[in-house]
Amino acid sequence: MKKYMYKFGLPVCLAAALIANSACTDDNDWKVDKSHDRLFGIAGDKITVEPEDISATVTFNGVPNAQYYIIEVSTDSLYDDVELGGTPHSVIYGQDKSITKSPAVLQNLAGDTKYFLRIKAQNSEKADGHWAYYQKSSAVAPFKTKAEQIFNQLENSDRGEDFIHVTWNSEKEATDILVTDADGNEVQTITLSQQDKQAGEYTISGLNPSTTYIVMINNGEAVRGTLNATTTAAMPAADFKYFLPEDTEIITKALLDEIAEQAKAAAGSETNYSVTIGIPAGKTYDFHGVSEDGSATNVKVPDGMSVTFFGLAGGDAPTINFVKNIDLEGSHAFVAFENVKVVDSGAQYFLNQGNACTVGEFRVKDCEMSGFKNAFFRVQNSNVKVIEKLIIDNSIFHDMCSGYSFIHVDAGSGAGVVKNIDIDNTTLYNVATGGKMFIYSKATEMESISVRNTTFYNCIGNNNYWVDFNGAGTTGTFEFVKCLFAKTPDDVTKNIRSNNDPNIEECYHTTDFFKTLKGSNELGISSDDLFVDPANADFHFKGGRILYCGDPRWYTEE
Repeated sequence: MKKYMYKFGLPVCLAAALIANSACTDDNDWKVDKSHDRLFGIAGDKITVEPEDISATVTFNGVPNAQYYIIEVSTDSLYDDVELGGTPHSVIYGQDKSITKSPAVLQNLAGDTKYFLRIKAQNSEKADGHWAYYQKSSAVAPFKTKAEQIFNQLENSDRGEDFIHVTWNSEKEATDILVTDADGNEVQTITLSQQDKQAGEYTISGLNPSTTYIVMINNGEAVRGTLNATTTAAMPAADFKYFLPEDTEIITKALLDEIAEQAKAAAGSETNYSVTIGIPAGKTYDFHGVSEDGSATNVKVPDGMSVTFFGLAGGDAPTINFVKNIDLEGSHAFVAFENVKVVDSGAQYFLNQGNACTVGEFRVKDCEMSGFKNAFFRVQNSNVKVIEKLIIDNSIFHDMCSGYSFIHVDAGSGAGVVKNIDIDNTTLYNVATGGKMFIYSKATEMESISVRNTTFYNCIGNNNYWVDFNGAGTTGTFEFVKCLFAKTPDDVTKNIRSNNDPNIEECYHTTDFFKTLKGSNELGISSDDLFVDPANADFHFKGGRILYCGDPRWYTEE
């Protein structure tokens, strides 16, 4: 406010007093310019903004004689020459005289959006104060709201091999859904119908299997929610696909024989045919044959059949209780388990192969296996058995192998051969704590062993070697790459018994891992200091630490 001070001499003052008295009036003879009677302006450098997703709290210093305050925000620039509400995207708060003091909460903003902001004081009897602008480092600048999230979290049933089902808060306004690939390239734009908006859900179809998409829900130009979602793996191709009925209780040899006859007809071959058995999500099945007297027997895969036991999308992975073992007698291009949970219910081994067989690939992918008392994979006795490759990918194994090794080849003298072992993106914990080795081969060479991106915790105790060829080494690749070794059940430092040492690259170990693997890097901390909660199988790294080794599923802290 400007103050004007007038100084007069004494005669003038006396004359003025006489005139005033003779006129008998209280009115002044001069007019005051009310434009000079202005409110103080707010200090721009005292304005602070705390943004949320669709709101922001504005704090400012009040001024004397202000009755209320007007706040204007806009995604366009604001400056003195712009009249109140003068931009295409102006939003004005306080014209109803509701903002009478600091702080003020601005509602109904758009998420993940930059806004310019200005404030001025108001009084009905005085001229407006000057505009004050939100600023950073003494310069006018926008603030940005946080990204809004009106999407609900995806459930397992919301993802399939060619669809993603999204739901959101139907009370929030939305106009469309944008789907892009992981690189941000547009895949689909869906205009939401009134029915979609009211339901708060939509199924995005026509997608590719095993693909990550970015899904955004918008209200006009404002993004109101974002999800990263990956479609499930497609049901593997085969000559014949069989969908296991949900009311099935047991996967038996008789069932496999029945499926084999249909597959042979589809393939036009009696000796080389493939099958994918789709197992409904969320269901539990026993696995065993049935003898003539009704007792449980092993489940023999029909000769010539290549088979994938595949857990279908639409819920949690199905569970298979192994009452008895799978038997690979005969010839098979491949035998695979994908996207299933497998639990020992009396079998003691996942595979305990004694009968003669020839198998191209034995594969475990996207699985969780637990409880097998003796071993996960065993090849034994004098019949000739050749398994070209054992593949383990993106799987978890735990609480097993108290009697034998995790992989145990003890046929000896070339009677049982596993030529190649390939393990990737996998976690093993509480494995062979009182049993034997991680890999054991009784004087039988292998062509290659490759273990990559794998986390080991509390594995291999009872005074045993980590890998033991009992005098025979590998003839090809023998490597551990980007593996994380954490804790052993005892402090015995038996390491690897082989004719040649493995190549170890970018591997790390904790202080409570007592084996000595040449080339592995000492972290200098224990497992408890490295992992969030290893005793309860949470192997995320503490404090956001990322080592880029071990199973990638644990790279970030939950």
